[in-house]
Amino acid sequence: MRLEALRRQFPHTRHTLYLNHAATAPLSRRVVAAIRRYLQERHESNVENFRAFQPIVESARARVASLLGTSIGRVEFAPNTSYALNVLAGGLDWRPGDRVAVPSCEFPANVYPFLNLRPLGVEVDFIPHHSGAVSLEAVEQSIRPQTRLLTISWVQYLSGYRADLASLGSLCRDRGVLFCVDAIQGLGALQLDVEKAGIDFLASGAHKWMMATQGIGFLYLTEALQERIAPPAGWLHGPVDWDRLDEYELSFHPDASRFRLGTLNHVGIAALDAALELYEEADPSWCERRVLRHARHLADGLAEIGLQLYGADDSERGSGIVTVEYDDVAGLHAYLGEHGVVCAARQKKLRFSPTYYNSADELNRALEIVESYVGEA
Repeated sequence: MRLEALRRQFPHTRHTLYLNHAATAPLSRRVVAAIRRYLQERHESNVENFRAFQPIVESARARVASLLGTSIGRVEFAPNTSYALNVLAGGLDWRPGDRVAVPSCEFPANVYPFLNLRPLGVEVDFIPHHSGAVSLEAVEQSIRPQTRLLTISWVQYLSGYRADLASLGSLCRDRGVLFCVDAIQGLGALQLDVEKAGIDFLASGAHKWMMATQGIGFLYLTEALQERIAPPAGWLHGPVDWDRLDEYELSFHPDASRFRLGTLNHVGIAALDAALELYEEADPSWCERRVLRHARHLADGLAEIGLQLYGADDSERGSGIVTVEYDDVAGLHAYLGEHGVVCAARQKKLRFSPTYYNSADELNRALEIVESYVGEA
């Protein structure tokens, strides 16, 4: 797919320079069309379309599996990252004295589900970081004999530091520790093979770099871990016999769909299926190259203007996130907004997150606006 055709999928590019995909991404024309088709069917032609929609459910699930480099039986939908992580936190057979290792710079979604285990006697060990970067050595030193789980973001939400998942997975295997990854800031921008990385459990929402709607996401877990997690019960966690609904036999699906509690977010699934279809057509490897190149271009340009980059300036561990420190973040953020540039102010820092449909001209325009404000200041 040519860049021009891809950009036509995003009409906001005619008036807005959007560099905030690490927060909430815009919806493509294809995603909006998929949502409209679903709503129109429910509105007019096939109100009770539960069965008719199942092929889209399976298509989206298959696309998620392909995105992760795994089989469809290892993935299931979830409303968001937090819900998926709570499946893990709430399903393991925790014992008093167990420990969870988590970086001290994590987004709260990857912390609170495990802090919530304290009444069970589970302790959380916070791994030290340096400007949002967590080294393998720091992780290794934080793992104790009682550590049962390491949970970490693939890409740190503020610094953009991309964790070395393969090395972390190998460390966890050697120590007998479960390896959990919050992947929301990487998937849709960067490529991942969960099996090669040795990930036991992964959680992600789809409204950021994947550019689907809010309220839809997914989880991944190995077959071995599926057997260790006690699934919550609803009514779609196992086979449904429509003729014997009042014969209450509690049985679960043999794969990850055992974690499907009840009626799914069909609108979100329609959006996710269309969003991943567009991503596949654009070519994930091409997308990753452009995201990393754009981030590098922004980082270099902001540094030349005189802004201090936050995080390790390491291209091997980089992502689509570029964050800078500045004395007047609020003023600069407002000035950019007045000139049609959307980015994020987080923790008194300014975060930019371009993606593959952005153009070099857009990035240069953003840099010009930053330089104009900084020069006047």
